[in-house]
Amino acid sequence: MPTSVFWYSIFPLLVINAYTLGALVIFSFIYKKMPKTAEVEDRHSSVVLNKWIREYWMWLTAPIFRFLLWTKITPNGVSFTGTCFAALSGVAIAFGYIGLCGWLMVIGASFDFFDGRLARMTNQQTEAGSFFDSSLDRMSEGLTLTGIVYYYRDSYVFWIAMAIYLGSMLTSYTKAKGETMGVNYAGGMMQRPERLAYLGAGAILAPMVAYFLLPLIVKWFPGLTLQALEAFLYSLPLSIVAIFCITTSINRIVNIMKSLTKKEFGK
Repeated sequence: MPTSVFWYSIFPLLVINAYTLGALVIFSFIYKKMPKTAEVEDRHSSVVLNKWIREYWMWLTAPIFRFLLWTKITPNGVSFTGTCFAALSGVAIAFGYIGLCGWLMVIGASFDFFDGRLARMTNQQTEAGSFFDSSLDRMSEGLTLTGIVYYYRDSYVFWIAMAIYLGSMLTSYTKAKGETMGVNYAGGMMQRPERLAYLGAGAILAPMVAYFLLPLIVKWFPGLTLQALEAFLYSLPLSIVAIFCITTSINRIVNIMKSLTKKEFGK
């Protein structure tokens, strides 16, 4: 395997991942003494993205947030910046850079934390800003998924990516439509933050796992390339997201219909 593949592709990911894991160890010792973040406390929590993980990420990215405060950027500007990172993540994976796509995805998602927090701290919370942020959230996810769909265009994984596309669209739409009809239901384990967590973490880890796994299995698969193994490994978290994404959308459809029926007919 060419040394350049390691130094230009895998080594930067190793350094970044080692840094984040090292910071995770430090954070585990100081967490209990830290004040809680309102942005984290107000948001939905799940097994994958619990409050501890969210607080860790807010702590890790605090220097970026302080920089944004210093620049006087508006919350809408932060939302737009996050969408730009999402677009870059789609471009990255479309050209085969799965690991880079993962980090761009995670960085873009982080800006979704920053905009609301910045709006509160600078007293710039508006309904128009909330609408703009929600609209860009849908756009951001669509741009990333478009890149994933394009990357797998000649593979069976194309249909898995399309299932995520459909499931994410339905998950968001059913919640919004239900709210306009007087039903506020946001159940299901695969909401947008969870989707981004699985897709982002999977993309970050796939190249590293592939790099170290390939020498161990190449004797059984002589024609296997590093890129092909990366693509296969990333299809695993994609499959998980697809299954639970569709399940979440069905869960919302069924429960919102039940609530509407009970509201209309009293049963």
